[in-house]
Order: sequence, then structure tokens, then C-alpha cells
Amino acid sequence: MKLTELTLKNRTVIIILTVILIVAGAYSYVTIPKESQPSIEIPIFIVNTIYPGISPTDMESLITQPIERELQGLSGVKEIRSTTTESVSSVVIEFDLDVSIDLASQKVRERVDLAKSSLPPEAEDPIIIEIDIEDLPIVTVNLAAEYPISTLTDVAESLQDQIETVPGIREVELVGTIEREVQLDVDLKRLEGYGLSFGQIINALQTRNLTIPGGTVDVERLNYLVRVSGEFDHPREIENVVVARPMGEKAGPGLVYMKDVADVQFGFQERESYARLRAYKVDENGGLTDLPDEQIRDNQVISLNIKKRPGVNILDTVEGVVDVVEGFTVPAGTSVIITGDTSEDVRKLVSDLENSIISGMLFVVLVLVFFLGLRNALLVGAAVPISIFVGFIVLGVLGYSANFVILFSLIIALGLLVDNSIVVVENIYRYREMGYSRFEAAKLATDEVGYALIAATATLLAAFIPMTFWPGIIGQFMGYLPLTLIIVLLSSLFVALVLYPVLTGYLVRLDHEEKPERSTLVKGILWGGLLFLLIAIGAANAITLVVTLLTIVFFYLTFRFFVQPSSAYFTGVLIPRVLVYYKAMLRNFLKRDYSVKHALLRNTLSLGSLTLALILAILGGLVSLFSPAGSFLLLLAGIAGGAGALGVLIHTIETIFLGRMISVKTGLYVLAFIVILLGSLSFFREIDLQTWIVILSAPSFIILVGLMGMLRRSRKPLLLTDNRSMMLNTVMGTFFAIFMLFGGAPTGVEFFPSTDPNRINIDLEGPIGMNIEESNRIAQDVQTRLYALIDQDDAVRDNIENIQTNVGVGGDPLSGGAIGASPERSRLTLNLIEFGDRKESSSVTMTKIRDVVRDIPDILIKIEGEEQGPPTGAPVNIEVSGQDFDEIVRISREVTQLMREASVSQAVPGLVDVKNNVSGGLPEYRIEVDYEKASRLGLSMLDVAQTVRIANNGLETGKWRDGEDEYDIVLRLRPEDRRELESLRNLTIRNPMGAAVPLSAIATFTEDVGLGSITRVDLQRTATIEGQAAPGFSGPEVFAAAQEFLKEYEATLPNGYRMSYTGENEEQAEAFGFLSVALLIGFSLIFLIMLAKFNNVISPLIIMTAVGLSLIGVLLGLILTRTPFGLMTFIGVISLAGIVCVNNVVLLDYVKQLTEKGLAKRHAILEAGLIRFRPVLLTAATTILGLVPLTFGINIDFVNLFVNFDPNFQLGSESTAFWGPMGTAIISGLTFATFLTLVVVPVLYSAFESLAARISRA
Repeated sequence: MKLTELTLKNRTVIIILTVILIVAGAYSYVTIPKESQPSIEIPIFIVNTIYPGISPTDMESLITQPIERELQGLSGVKEIRSTTTESVSSVVIEFDLDVSIDLASQKVRERVDLAKSSLPPEAEDPIIIEIDIEDLPIVTVNLAAEYPISTLTDVAESLQDQIETVPGIREVELVGTIEREVQLDVDLKRLEGYGLSFGQIINALQTRNLTIPGGTVDVERLNYLVRVSGEFDHPREIENVVVARPMGEKAGPGLVYMKDVADVQFGFQERESYARLRAYKVDENGGLTDLPDEQIRDNQVISLNIKKRPGVNILDTVEGVVDVVEGFTVPAGTSVIITGDTSEDVRKLVSDLENSIISGMLFVVLVLVFFLGLRNALLVGAAVPISIFVGFIVLGVLGYSANFVILFSLIIALGLLVDNSIVVVENIYRYREMGYSRFEAAKLATDEVGYALIAATATLLAAFIPMTFWPGIIGQFMGYLPLTLIIVLLSSLFVALVLYPVLTGYLVRLDHEEKPERSTLVKGILWGGLLFLLIAIGAANAITLVVTLLTIVFFYLTFRFFVQPSSAYFTGVLIPRVLVYYKAMLRNFLKRDYSVKHALLRNTLSLGSLTLALILAILGGLVSLFSPAGSFLLLLAGIAGGAGALGVLIHTIETIFLGRMISVKTGLYVLAFIVILLGSLSFFREIDLQTWIVILSAPSFIILVGLMGMLRRSRKPLLLTDNRSMMLNTVMGTFFAIFMLFGGAPTGVEFFPSTDPNRINIDLEGPIGMNIEESNRIAQDVQTRLYALIDQDDAVRDNIENIQTNVGVGGDPLSGGAIGASPERSRLTLNLIEFGDRKESSSVTMTKIRDVVRDIPDILIKIEGEEQGPPTGAPVNIEVSGQDFDEIVRISREVTQLMREASVSQAVPGLVDVKNNVSGGLPEYRIEVDYEKASRLGLSMLDVAQTVRIANNGLETGKWRDGEDEYDIVLRLRPEDRRELESLRNLTIRNPMGAAVPLSAIATFTEDVGLGSITRVDLQRTATIEGQAAPGFSGPEVFAAAQEFLKEYEATLPNGYRMSYTGENEEQAEAFGFLSVALLIGFSLIFLIMLAKFNNVISPLIIMTAVGLSLIGVLLGLILTRTPFGLMTFIGVISLAGIVCVNNVVLLDYVKQLTEKGLAKRHAILEAGLIRFRPVLLTAATTILGLVPLTFGINIDFVNLFVNFDPNFQLGSESTAFWGPMGTAIISGLTFATFLTLVVVPVLYSAFESLAARISRA
């Protein structure tokens, strides 16, 4: 390769480049922003419009529909969804993900501007909000005080101003504050007595509270600015505003002042929210300490919810916020409590993954030491951090953050990153043993394997490249995984082919070579540098110095007295013995006897039938697209496939039968392994008796058939005379059997794995129209129930750090939730202690909480934990649509009732928190104006509506400025009049002639119940029912049970009405569909690459067969660990496909090289198997062990170990639950795939070559 020649000619440049890459990579990792979740850009916008006092039905026709009609015409729109409630319209428009967010934003703003002309002038201007997944609080600062809440509000606002100066802060939202305003509460009777109307009061205020410039006056050499100032200096001045000359029965010579008809006061707005905090533990000296019972109480607080800008480092941002809070001077009697610190979650998550990477690297290096010795192991192991550093340089240039998907991708890659370097270093070492000089060996060895490594890496990348085109939100979330793997795998290829020929040339030394003598100067520099480093470490932290020295001593002693002797025995004794056994076994599997009668038919009938069935199925499927004749081909395919499968199972039993004692021993080993594994799992989850029986039936059957075989004296074959056919039939039989076992002991299906949440949210929603005080009472009731549970259950108490209550919170904006105040909604957030310190799983705690808060009349309750993964819909999400909305409402309520009953009775196991978005009826007081009467009296509908609206909701008539502060001046009826419906009848309206017209004279009044909310999907009224999955139940399982439960009811729906199942189920179908296509495309790319590499069809077909058979290991791993098959498992299968291909490509490429050198096919297969045995085993071991720490939750806090001498060792972690299924799939699949590569693939190659030779002779 010219590349190798070029690098070896510029060795100094390569050494310097290596140092630069390490330093730059380390710097990139330190400075790259850290996040828990990947950044996701969603082209979703919400258009929110407020029109106070308007019913949902009128809001729909006046506001929602005009906006929807304008937005409907935009290109690239995926869906328009709206929710209309009293006074509020929320229209959610979602674009296809390939639409530019900036372009979509511009289009939406243009269309909304056009829609404004169709909206009532009294409605507020629509507000356009761009949805940002990261637009959530990263930390909450709570202020509690012993003084009035109004004073605390001022303190909170001052702190808010300071926090907003922290770099990276986007917004600081206050919850629980009370705002001041100037209130003009009109006494209706006095207003009527003076014969006045609201219009006159408004006119008086607006013409009085003015400051108007009067121009300038030049006097001699001075220029005076003239200003007519009429603004109020104090609210009391408003009392003396002249409203009018008196009229009516109280008419007199004096003027009517504001104080005569209204009470003027500088008061507080009606509360829109409440916030409370109850702490059970406090952070002291870096750890949580339980508070004494006498200090545990509810504190009324003001919460500052702090949000950051996208892309900034959350750790630095929160640190800046904490610095501001600690430096902020609060009045005496003020407590500051920080909750919901997501930076701690990020720090813990990143730390867990970093520790898993370090643990994985240690495992990888340990394996390398056993195979390669210490020097070569360290050299090969260095490829891991170098490749990772190069990857972080690229990721930093691309502007990505170090999120948990990227970090897990590195864990998958740990073992793969050393593969290329292992091949290069081992081959260079082999050439050195053949007598070549350092750099000559480096050139020849790298040239020999270079193209094979490129092809192998290309096949591995081909498995991941299709996944980079994953559409949708889930694709944006998971797309970081293939992208990171592609980057670091290319980095590892660069390291192996560019850096390592030079580094290995310098560093590789044969066992018999003498160690080069270093000069005194070099020794002095090395020892001096080491001494300086130790002194620097000791000065920084004495504990770190002690732990470092102990670690060095520990590793030296371990290596000297355990690893080195074990490695010598392993490589010098054990591996040679295994190779002898392996060669004998492989030679035995390649034996065949075709001298018996019908030998060819006997040995090829079953596998030939399966092959024929596959060909007929493909042809039948293609022909069926154009002709009915394809059905006949499919029928033949079914017959041939059935016959082939039956034959394979018979031959599998034959092999077990002939195995005799070997079969019995194998069955006993497998039986013992299964009993130990399932027995261990039964401590953590329930395993039913049927599952035990089904799983144990497999090894029991092997033992039984083996025992029967021992009774047969003759050792002659029964049916098969070709050991290759016996092996391949057995493997195929195992393939069929494992699917039968998977069907008999199913592990279930899931979308994303359930994790143990760090926070539990209890969302409460009352009927539309419920006021804030009633919501607060309901929230207090829930709090009381929680406190009782906590007092009674020590495990629950130990898990909870604090409970935060917010009353009046908004709804979910993605669902078209209300903006601003939502008095009927409340949220209680339970912040939990760290995962490793919990006495019980937070999922168990969540179940206990659900049991105590579920029965609250007329309140919808949703209890869920904050979990890892992208945002998804509800597990059960049903949309009811049709022509008449009343019928839609009826159907939706019936479905809701059925589901709630099924939830209580467990007719649908695991279904909880059933919710209908069609709210209960909103009480209305309808005022029907007689248009003709009103017109004759000179009044318009607008005059009437404005007067009613001002009297009830109030009107901002101006501002009062007090220094830098500004307060609204609000006019409305006094509270006692607003609480009486009769007051509306007594309203009077002044007509243009000055006459006061009672509202009762021109209108009729009726009490009614209107719709609480109206939801629409793509401009059609729709009702949505959703249900959640309880802890311990997967979403797909609950969905399938609910769909089956509702099947009978669905059949009774009237014509024109339907129930659509959307939400998580729809997203899962899309994701699995894409991954299926990605897998096929990946297979196709791999096949084409291998076709180009080998220039024949046989080798690619063999490798594809091996990839398919590796599913045996995957399914067996899922069955034995009881892991559901989900999205992460599917991704693991795709990753496994690429990994399996690499070893097989290198193996078959070496077979090809040997045959081209003239070696016979049989001998070439044996020789290639022996030569590639150690690299294949090494590759599998490094990949598997690299995944072990995260998959099984082996967590050691290395930073804390070296800083505080506390490793904080624990089994299980937050990341394990999410990523464990993928690790399980790769580990179990790769374990079996190693057997495939070393045994089955050589046998397959021999069988295909024999078949090709027989065809050529024919």
C-alpha cells in the first residue's frame, strides 16, 4: 500500500501527529458541552391566542378556525392539531422534519399575520412559540420566607434579574408570585344611581392619565421643552378623577368623582399559581442528611424555574446559577432551597458512562495482556483512547455535545476499536519473528492485511450507514449512535493503517531481543518527570497520591504474580492445547463419506429443500405482483419449506442421538447454567412456572436423546454420512428450535426500555372552570395522602428528597395544552435520591403512590416518572373521529369509561391513568341579545359584549408608574357583584343619545353547560383517549391488551365513525419499519462490498448466512435473561450484523490468500482457522468484555476513588436499564457468532466449494 510507504517515510511527522491528536482530543472532550439527552430540533410551532371571557365554541369559530385555514395551505405540513378552551386557542402545526425550522417559522408568521385580519379586534395578538425539547427547567431555585409573600415576590424578582445575566440562560420563570395592580372596583348600585356607564369611566381615565408633549419654546438663548403632564403620581389621585356631571335620581350641583362609584386600592391580582415545598433531606457537606421530624413542614415558596439556551454546557450554566444564588444577599428570615438540579443527573449519567468506558477499557487491556503480553497489549490498547480522542475532535468540529447516546456508542465501539490494531500489530509481530527488520516488517505486514481491514471496516460501517437516515424525532435522537460509531471506527482504521505501522515499528520487541540501553540523560529525564508528576499530584491531593501509588503497586503485584504466570500458561499451554483440539474437531467436521447408497440425496435433501423453498418464495412474491400464478409458487415454497424444516429437525435429533455421552454432558451443563441464571433472576423479577418448564425442556430433551443414543451399540451413521451436513443441519435445527422456544417462553415486546426515574410527577387536572382555590385544595388533599404514606413506609421516605407542589401549571404544549394560567391543573414533583442509594426501586415507590392517590372524584390523575429516551406518545392513544362532535364526545366517554373499568378490574393488565381530552361541561351563562330591540335603542352587539366583558373580566385602562415599576390600572365590578349572576342583568349601557339602557331590557339570560374544550386534528373535531402503562408492564403489552379488549366495542361504532390507534404504537411501528428497511439495505451494502472484495458469490452468501444464524445467540440471550425485544435490541441486532461480518471477512480473505498460493482447499480452511483462531477469539472477547460493565451495571467511580478513596462500587445503574438490552443482544449474539466464525463458516465454505465443484463437473 502506498499509504504505508508514505507513513514510514515520514515517521517523525507521524509521531508528532499522534501527540497532537491526543492533546487536541483530550481538550475537545473536556470542553465539549455535556448533556443527558441529545439535542433534537423539531419543526413544531404553537399559535396561542387569548380572547378573555369567550366560550370554547365561540373561540373555535372566531379564533381557531381562521388560523387553521391560513396554516392549512402551507407546504410540508405534517399535521395541524388544536385545542380550544375558554378564552384560549392553541393551534399546533407540525412540519416534516426535512423542512428548515427557520423557513417554517417565517411561513407560519406570515400566515398568522394574514389571519389577524379575520380575528376580532378585542382578541389579543396571536403568540407564536417554537417548540424546543430543551425548553425545560434545568434547575429550580425556591425562596421561602417568614415575611409576606408580596415582599418575597420583590426579592424573587431581584434574584431573577441577576440570574438572567448568567451566560447561557434563556429564561427565568417565576411561579407562586403575586402581582400588584391598581384596582377600580365599581359598585354597580352606585353606578346605576348616578346614571353612569362603564364607557364614561373608561373615557374619564384615559383622558386624564396622559402625558402629552407640547412642543418647544425659545426664550432668549434657552430652548424650553413643553410637556403637559397628567399621569397619576399615586393611586389615591385616581379617586379624585372626575367621571361626569351627575344625572339620575342623585343629580346635584357637584361633580361625580371616581371615589363616588368605585373603590380604588393598590392591591394584588387574583392568584394564578401556588408553590409549596416540603423537604425531607438537605444537602450538607456534599451528601444528603435527613431532616428531624420537627423541621419537616410545608413551605410556601416562590419558585424560579431556570431554562438554558440550546447547545450550552449545562454543567457550567448551573454552576454559574449556583454562584449567583450563593452571592445574592437575601433578607433575614429567607430560606433558599435548590431542587430539580438536572446538571446533577447529567453529571451522574456522564460519570456512569465514563466509568463504564474506563472499566471496559481495563477489561479489554486485561484480555489483550493474556493474548499478547503486556507490552503489545498496552500498544494495542492505546488504540482505544487515541481513536476516541480523534472521534471527539470530529464531534467537536461538528458542534455536537457529549450526550449519553454518544458515550454509549463509544462503549459499543471499545472492543471494535482494537480489532484493526490487533490485526496490524499481530501481523507485524509475526513478520518480525520471520526475521524481518522493524520497519520492513511493518510495511510488509500492513500491506498484507491493509485492504482486508478496509473491506472489513467498510462492511461494519455498511451496517450503520442506513441508520443515519432514520427519520422522525426518534431518528434524531438515536441517529447519534450510528454517526458516532462511523466516526470512531474510521478513526480506528486511520490509527491502525497510518499511526500504528510507525508506532509498532518503534515499540514492538521480540522476546529474545535485548532491551535497548537508555542513556543516563534519558533515564534522568524519565525518573525526574515521574517524580515531578508525583509531587504535583501530592500537592493537589494527598489522598490521590496515596491511591495512585497503591494502584501502581497493586497492578504490579497482580501482573507479576497472577497475570504474567496466567498469561504464560494461557498462551504457552492452554491455547496450543485448544488449537490441537480445534484442529481435530474442524478436521472431523470436514469428513464425509459418499460411498454409501444415495449419499448425495441423503446429505442434501433437507437443506436443499429449504434453499428451494427460499427461492420459490422469492419468485412467488415477485410473480404475485403481476399474476395469480405466484400463489402456486408460494404453495410449493410452503411444502418444500415444511419438508426441509422437518428434515432438519430429524437430523438435529440424529446428531444429538449419535453424540451419546457428549450430548448428555452438554445437556447437563446447559441445564445447570439455566437453573443458576434463572434462579438468580428470580430474586429480581417473577418467573412463572410455564416459563421454567418451557426453557428447561430444551436441555432435558438433549439429555434424554443422548441417553437413548448411549443404548445403541453401533456407531454407524443413521441417515447422514457427511459430517458437514450433520453440522449444518444441527445448526439449522437449533435455529428453528430457538424460535420455537422463544414462542413458548416469550419475553415480550417493548418500545424503549423502562428506566428507574429520578423524579416522579403527579399531574392533577380538574374540570374546566375549576378555580385556583379549589385546585389548591385538591393538591393539598393529595399532599396529605402522600405524607401519610411517607410516614408509614420507611422505604418510600428514604427514597424521597423533597416534594414540590405547583398549582395552576400549564398543559403539555405538544398536545395543544393551555398557555399561561391553568387554574384547573396542578403538579406535584417528587425529587428522589440517587439511584445507588435507594432502598427500593422508584418504580415500586411510584406504584405505592398510585395506590393512595387514585380515588379523587372528578379529577384526572397522571403519575409518571421522568425517563431517558426521546419524547414519545402514550402507550395507549385512541383518536375518535367522525362527522358529529356530540356523537364523538359520546363515543369517547364510553371508551373512557370502559378503559377505566378495565384498569380497575385488570381486564387490561397494567393499564393506568386513563384520560379523555374532551373536558367535562363548562357552566355557561348565555346572554341572548334581541338585535332589533338593541338597534332601536341605538346599541350594537359590540356595545353589549364589551360592557359585559369589562364588568366581568375587567379592562386595563392604563398604567401607573412608580419609578422603574409599572402597574396596570384595572376597571371592573367589585368582587361581590362579580360573584352574582344577577349583577349582569342589572348592567346598564349608555347609548349615543346619553340614555342608560338596562341590559335586561334588550337580552334574555339562560344557564347552560357548554363544551369544556374542543380538540381538532387536521381541521376535524377529534376526541383523544390515552392510557399509561404501570411500572413492570411494557407499553406494547398494554396496548395489545387494550386493543383486544375494545375490539368488540369498536365493531358497534356507527357508520362514519372510527377509532384510530396512534401514540407510542404508531411511533413504534414506524421505527421498527425503518429499522427493518435499514437492516435490508445494510445487508445489501455488505453483500456488494464483499462481492467486490472476493469477486465471487459464495463467500458473501456464507457470511450472510452466518449473520442470520447469529440470531440464535441473540434470542437465546433474551430468553435466558428475560429481556423484552424492543427498539434497543433491534439496534443491537443491526450492530451485531456488522461485527459478525468483520471476523468472517478476514477469515475467508485469508483462506483465499492461501488457496491463491497453491494450498489445497481443505488444508487452506484448516490453516486459516488455526491462524485466525486467536484474533477471532480476541476480537470477540474484547467486544464482549467492553460491554460487560454497562450491560450488567458494574459501576466503579474512578474519580471518587482517586480523590476521596471511595470507589462507590455498585451493581446496576440508571444507564443499564436503558442500554442493557442492546448490550445483551450483542454479547449473546457475538458469543454464538464466534462459534459460527470458527466452526460453522469453515464448514459452510467447504460445503459450498464442494457444491460448486460438483456443479462445474456436471
